[in-house]
Amino acid sequence: MTTVRDSWTWSGSEARVAASIQRKLNQLAARAEKENDATTLAFVALRTDDAGRYAALADRAVSLNQDLVWIYVPTILPLRPPPQPQRLERLRASDPDNAVPVLLAADTVAQRTKDLKKPSTFEDEEALLASDPNWMALMGRAFTAPRYDAYLERNYQLVGSVWKREPYLPPSVVMQGLWTSPTLLNLRIFSNIRAREAEKAAAAGDWNKAERLLGEVDSLGERIVAANSTMIEKLIAIAISRIANQERVKLYTSAGRASDVQKAKARLQQMDATVATLRQGRNGYGRMQTYVRWGILLHVAAGLALTSGLVSLAAILFLELLPARIANQKTLWRKTLCRAADYAPATFLVASGTLLLSFLPFTHAFSECFTQSNGVSNEKLISDVFSGLMAVPGFVSDVPLAIWFSGAASLAALAVFIVRRSIYRSRRIQAVQT
Repeated sequence: MTTVRDSWTWSGSEARVAASIQRKLNQLAARAEKENDATTLAFVALRTDDAGRYAALADRAVSLNQDLVWIYVPTILPLRPPPQPQRLERLRASDPDNAVPVLLAADTVAQRTKDLKKPSTFEDEEALLASDPNWMALMGRAFTAPRYDAYLERNYQLVGSVWKREPYLPPSVVMQGLWTSPTLLNLRIFSNIRAREAEKAAAAGDWNKAERLLGEVDSLGERIVAANSTMIEKLIAIAISRIANQERVKLYTSAGRASDVQKAKARLQQMDATVATLRQGRNGYGRMQTYVRWGILLHVAAGLALTSGLVSLAAILFLELLPARIANQKTLWRKTLCRAADYAPATFLVASGTLLLSFLPFTHAFSECFTQSNGVSNEKLISDVFSGLMAVPGFVSDVPLAIWFSGAASLAALAVFIVRRSIYRSRRIQAVQT
């Protein structure tokens, strides 16, 4: 029922949804701070939208458990600033072979440079960053780092452990801040810069340097695709690898190196196949439609259970509480209350059973998401599950308010007409009998 209610909250205004999420996170944080619960503090830190609050919670969690230092990687939330230098240094020291902490440091430098110079176009931004030696050095280190890990797997494990202990957490709270990543645009910018440097090196006859520069770009792309990364990270990685290999084709063609041209073209074809595979796995239309059908059944069962439960309660209370002289009268209202008292409880039981059964697929999906580390598979499964849960609320919110208002007004008028007609007929029958 928490999930059903929460899915209707998601269809509301963004400010209301954010406020609802933060209230629940504040409750979790208050309890975790009293209990010195590092895991829950880390969970809340990654999901809070207040930068100061995030920093305080993250520092507290890391002080309790040094293995949680990876939470200094910012989640993909609006207005979330990059981590401060001292936190970045702790992250880089804990994972020196990982490109992500270095990319985060480059993000900080790039943002500071852009805030000072305020480039107006993408070309201006690229030229500005190319002239910044600090940013260039950091990006060079990131491109030669042996690993790429944005800690997606650890985040899933963290969510799974917290949700197992807090099974009534609304899904909107759990999904908030689920993905962590550095700024991926910097990868494209640096790849373009490297491609131009390789072109200049080849023109000067330094083929070793040109091949080394393009090889660094292509290798990082391969590492990101092979890592447990999100779909957007993989697509950006393929894009930067494509930049490197398109430049290889151009340079090798001008140099008359036919065999190297064929190798570069084969690499481009391989990337096309990888993109096709990713998109095929991403689409998964059949599974999404299955969850949509389960979602519709879930919402219908929940609505029917709520309605029949209220009708049962009202009918029984009215029959028990009405004075005997009124309760014993054989009127249309009494017959209606009796029918409701007879059948509404059974309807409530059937609807409740249907609600539980229709929620089982979502239970299994959430369990699979947060007990296994499947990278893109997890990401797609979560998307499919949310599509199912949002099927009815999304449809309702997409229909213009005027249509819903007109429909509600028409149904209300029809209900008044039916009730009035029933009362009028009942009085006429009583008048004829007397």
